[in-house]
Amino acid sequence: MTSLIPTPELREPALAALTLCALSCLALASHLHVRFFDHRGVHTLQVYAAVLAAVAGCGLLVVGPRVLGGSGVGWGLLVSPLLGAAVAPLVAAADTLITRRLGRRAARSAARGPDRGGSRGGAPATAPRARATRPVGQAARLAGASSATTTTQQWTPNRRDTDVALPLGWLVAVGVLEECVFRGTLTGVALTEQGIALRVLILVAATGAFALSHIFFGWAQVAAKLPLSVTALALTLVTGSVLGAIVTHALFNVRIWRYQNTVRGASSSARSTAESAGSARSAGSAPSTRSAGGESRRPSRARGRTVAP
Repeated sequence: MTSLIPTPELREPALAALTLCALSCLALASHLHVRFFDHRGVHTLQVYAAVLAAVAGCGLLVVGPRVLGGSGVGWGLLVSPLLGAAVAPLVAAADTLITRRLGRRAARSAARGPDRGGSRGGAPATAPRARATRPVGQAARLAGASSATTTTQQWTPNRRDTDVALPLGWLVAVGVLEECVFRGTLTGVALTEQGIALRVLILVAATGAFALSHIFFGWAQVAAKLPLSVTALALTLVTGSVLGAIVTHALFNVRIWRYQNTVRGASSSARSTAESAGSARSAGSAPSTRSAGGESRRPSRARGRTVAP
């Protein structure tokens, strides 16, 4: 199976469009999500997976089997899964290390924030004044007509979008599709180019775009995903197959799923323990009276009077 676009006149624009779509999968999924699926309760990762699947399919049509490592040597197809499984724990350890270090640095910066924000004399620092802006030019002429009828759709990821409380199959599918796009399609496009500089540029852009696709979870996660991106690219280039990168990413997402379930279970157990302790304290602090003989009497709800136990 080869590319369905053999002519160079159509192949170059198709490769350029494919590259732009592959690099902007997250932006495309975000726009589709906010316009059509957010109000229906659809998770962002589900829309993202659909966009990745569409781009990966277009990559198969435009580039050919190279996007899946079809041009790799025979030993690469056999060794790449083993290499992917071997480096998966190392990638997970690097991700955890970067996340913890950046988290501690952010906590120290937040702790020093009030001290830095104070004035020299000890008085609290005043908040910066917001500057009002006004439309100019064509925007100023249209402001009167459009201000009352035009509404801007602004969307920021909420807890439902950033929480990966999805079935394990969704997380594994997203990892597989990401590798098919970032290490399969984009690597295949890069290898079709003649210049070394352009190849390196596409590969670096693919590595950075994959890390930036985790911006919803914060900049710390963007930095933490760089080891996974670099390792997956190295596996694909060395073995000639994307299968090793798929195995590494799938095992990495399984680890995330297990970690999320562990944290969620610990939180629910701690919440239930706190609720039971609170109910026990409230039951033990019920008001009581004592009779003349020293016996305690508790208020009874029956007929609104106090009776002996």
